Amino acid sequence: QYVSLPAGIVALGDTAVLLTAREEMIRGVRGMLGRTLRVEPDVPKESAILLGTTASLKAAMPSWNPPEIAGDGFWLTTASAGGFRHYIIASPNDRGVLYGVFALLGKIAREEDIAAIDEAQQPYAPVRWVNQWDNLNGTIERGYGGPSIFFENDNVRTDLTRVSEYGRLLASIGIQGCTVNNVNANLRVIRDDFLPELARIADAFRPWGVQLAVSVDLSSPQKIGGLETFDPLDPRVLAWW
Repeated sequence: QYVSLPAGIVALGDTAVLLTAREEMIRGVRGMLGRTLRVEPDVPKESAILLGTTASLKAAMPSWNPPEIAGDGFWLTTASAGGFRHYIIASPNDRGVLYGVFALLGKIAREEDIAAIDEAQQPYAPVRWVNQWDNLNGTIERGYGGPSIFFENDNVRTDLTRVSEYGRLLASIGIQGCTVNNVNANLRVIRDDFLPELARIADAFRPWGVQLAVSVDLSSPQKIGGLETFDPLDPRVLAWW
């Protein structure tokens, strides 16, 4: 039933998340259908799978009229342009496009009919977050699945391959953020010398549209900043944060 799926794919933009969406579509189609989609730089003179924001798609196809979609919502549909029928995955932002790719691949995995697909989805919750309880030494509070994929020996791991795979997992179910450390936070996590290490985790997450956060020790203004108090109403504490 997928014999009519176009052979070409176009990402209307070059952001990290949008390129990830394109590669994930290629990967999924190859894995499930045994076909390798051809990457096109622009909308071709043939049917294609088009990925992009509603703004970029509207610029490429002025007659195309998307429905009202907000935030990370997305629209899976087909549309004719220049005499060719295109499959379209559209969203107000790149992350929503990635979510739309996962949704379309899910339909193919379940062998659903997508020939005349026309479906808009909108996340119920604007904030979709997961909290890790990982310690900088590599242990996990109440963790039963092995050591941390983020930390070991009080540093960020050298190999963050599994962090990237975790970002892929989170994106596949529409999770947009991750707090990577234990709520009983190590003071070092927000020290200047540790921030470049956290940035490496953020880099691993970024292609999947997953944002990074850290739990903090609320006594940091006193223990790191040298103030006499960490009272959140104290103006000096406010200024420190």
